[in-house]
Amino acid sequence: MLTTSPEKQWRWLLSLTAITLLALALRWYYVSTALVLNPVRGDATQYFAYAWNLAHHGVFAKDGMDAATLHPNNYRDPGYPLFLALWMKALGTGDGWYAAVLLCQALLGALTVTVAVQLGKHWLTMPWAIASGLLMAVWPHSVTINGYLLTETLFGFLCALGLLMFARAILHRSIWRAAVAGLVLGAAALTNAVLLPFGILLPGFLAWRKMAPRKICAALALGALLLPCAWAIRNAQLPTPTADNSSKDRALQNFVQGAWPSFHDAYRNSVFGDASTRAYARHTLDAVDKEYASLRDSPEQGVRSIAQRFKQHPWRYAAWYLFEKPRELWGWAVVIGQGDIYVYPTQNAPFQISPPWIALAAVCHSLNFLLVLLALASLPMTWLRWPGLSRQPNQNCGSLISVVCLLTFVTIVYTILQAEPRYSIPFRSFEMLLAATTLSGVAAWTRHKRFRGHAALTGTT
Repeated sequence: MLTTSPEKQWRWLLSLTAITLLALALRWYYVSTALVLNPVRGDATQYFAYAWNLAHHGVFAKDGMDAATLHPNNYRDPGYPLFLALWMKALGTGDGWYAAVLLCQALLGALTVTVAVQLGKHWLTMPWAIASGLLMAVWPHSVTINGYLLTETLFGFLCALGLLMFARAILHRSIWRAAVAGLVLGAAALTNAVLLPFGILLPGFLAWRKMAPRKICAALALGALLLPCAWAIRNAQLPTPTADNSSKDRALQNFVQGAWPSFHDAYRNSVFGDASTRAYARHTLDAVDKEYASLRDSPEQGVRSIAQRFKQHPWRYAAWYLFEKPRELWGWAVVIGQGDIYVYPTQNAPFQISPPWIALAAVCHSLNFLLVLLALASLPMTWLRWPGLSRQPNQNCGSLISVVCLLTFVTIVYTILQAEPRYSIPFRSFEMLLAATTLSGVAAWTRHKRFRGHAALTGTT
C-alpha cells in the first residue's frame, strides 16, 4: 500500500471508527429490541444441543439434554457450537447466556464491517472503501442475522478476517501472517464446511497465476489445512455414522433438495399453505426424500434417477442451475424461514415498526439486484485489468482476486447444493466491495477519458 500523509491517516481512522460505531449501534439496538419467537428452533436446536453437550460433557453430539447416552458425530460443523459452549461455561443457559450471545454477535457483525472495509482499502481509494462500508453497516440482512442462534455471523467474521490477514501477508511478504490467515480460514471452514476446499484452491490459483509469492501461498494452504485435518482425525475414530449423523449425508441431502426447482415452494406451502396446498407440497417433499434415500443407500441408482429426471426437462434444469439458483442465492427474501429478511418468526423488530428502519429496508431492497449486477461486472473488469482499475492507488491484485475467487467459489458450491438468500449473508460485505470496485473503475475510466479528450483539444500531453 502506498504511504499516506498523517492527515489522510487520521481521516481514514476517524471514518473507519464512525462506520464501526454505526454498525455496532444498529446491531446492538436490533438484538436488544427484536423478539425472536422460540429462538431455539430449526438448525438452532441442533447447535444448542451440541453446545450443551460440549459444555457439560465434553462430547460433540446432538442428543438432547435428557438423553441417557450420547452419540458423538460430525453431522454439524463444530465452530459455532463451540462458540455457544464457551458462553454456556461462563454464564449457564439462562437469559444471561442468550443475551450475551446476541450482543457478542452484534459486536462480531460490526467488526466484520470494520475488517471488510480495511480489506477493500487494499485496492479501493478511501472514499469508495468508506462508501462500501456504510452500505455494509446498514444492510438489513447483516443486521437481522445477529438476532438468531445461527452460524452466519461468526462465519462471515472469520471469512473477512482471514482474507484481510492474507492481504496483509501478501503486502508484507510475511509467511507467518499467511499461516495465521490460513488458520482463520480453517476455523471458518469448521464453522461452515462449504469453505473447506477454498483454503487449498485459493493459494493454488494465486500461485499458478503468479499473483502471490509461492511461499506465501504454501503457508496459507498449510495453515488452512491444520484445523480441518485435526477434525478429520477425530471423525475417523467415530463409529460408523447413521443416516442423520454424517456431514456427508447432510451434503447429499442438500444436493438433492437443490436439484428440485419446486422444493422451496413446496417447503413454504407445507408450512404456510392451506390444507390443499400442504397436501400437494407433501407429495413433492416425499419425492425429494425418496430420491435422497436412494442416493444415500445406492449412489449409482440415485444418480441414474436424478439424471433421468434431468433428461426429461433439460432446458428447465439448465435454466435452474445457470440462472435461477444464483439469483436465489443473492436474492432478497429468505425462503427456508419466515421470509423477507427474517429466518425465524420475529416481533417488535425495528424494520417492522420504525418508519426510518422500514424506509432503509425498502431502499436496500430496491438496490439488491443492482448490487448483484455491479459485483458481477467487476469480474471481467478484474480479469481484463481494465485501465480504470489499474490506475487506482493502493492496488493489491492478490487481495482483490481473493475476494473475486471467494464469491465465485461460494456461488458455484451453493448453486450445486442448495441456494437461498440466507446462505449469502456472510458474503454480502464482499459483494459490496466488488460493487464499489466496479463503480470505482468506471469513475476512474471516465476521468481518464475526459483527461485524454481535454489533452487532445489543448494539444497537451
